[in-house]
Amino acid sequence: MMPIIDAYGMRGNVVFGRGERQEGRDSLVFIHGAGGNGTSWHLQRNHFSRDFNCFVMELPGHGGAQGQGAQEVETYALWIKGALDELEVVSPFLIGHSMGGAVTMDLALRFPDLPRGLVLVSTGARLRVLPRILDEIKKDFSRAVELICELSFAKDVPEEMLRAGIAEMKKTSSDVLYGDFSACERFDMMEEVGKIIHPTLVICGDQDDLTPVKYSRYLADRIRGSRLEVIEGAGHMVMLERPDKFNKTVEAFVRSVNEIDA
Repeated sequence: MMPIIDAYGMRGNVVFGRGERQEGRDSLVFIHGAGGNGTSWHLQRNHFSRDFNCFVMELPGHGGAQGQGAQEVETYALWIKGALDELEVVSPFLIGHSMGGAVTMDLALRFPDLPRGLVLVSTGARLRVLPRILDEIKKDFSRAVELICELSFAKDVPEEMLRAGIAEMKKTSSDVLYGDFSACERFDMMEEVGKIIHPTLVICGDQDDLTPVKYSRYLADRIRGSRLEVIEGAGHMVMLERPDKFNKTVEAFVRSVNEIDA
């Protein structure tokens, strides 16, 4: 089931987890990164739907939500808030990758009563973008996508995984992709991130060239009580490259929050 949801003047898409939504279960909300879509989380959706209510958000202009994207991280965050309100999702764990991590942090600070916990994946308090990426998106969209994906995976990633990543990103229009990376370039929460009060897990791959490990360490050092997990042999797309380790780490974090709250 894939509902299109209009909120705050934007139209996005939500992919539900497999199976029926069940009362009493924790809710996990997955937010993809720049130029991505719901397939970024297909290995998590399959895994976590057995025990959790899963909501895979496709941001405006991405995936099943064709049309315009946003120019700022804050705008995407507002759409997420509106969509979760419409779906009546209460106290979810927000799991954001890269730009989706920026959206997650913005939501946590703007709407502190919304999340129960945060999982920040391959992201940072500031997301510097290589000028070459923005230039290539304008000049040669296909080459830009290939460049982004080449930087997104560890060097020894299977060729089919890299090709699949390229094919999925090419489904995003050049205008939306440029808007995403421009929004990332403008995002800066270096001074505010320490105000996050929620239980937080920070995850990254040790071979991430787009958001290096030092970005994740900065978050973990400044978010009180947070935990950092660096996964070996993974690049920027850690949830696809090392899904078993990633999923076990997230599940253990959610369980630990529940034990503290019990």
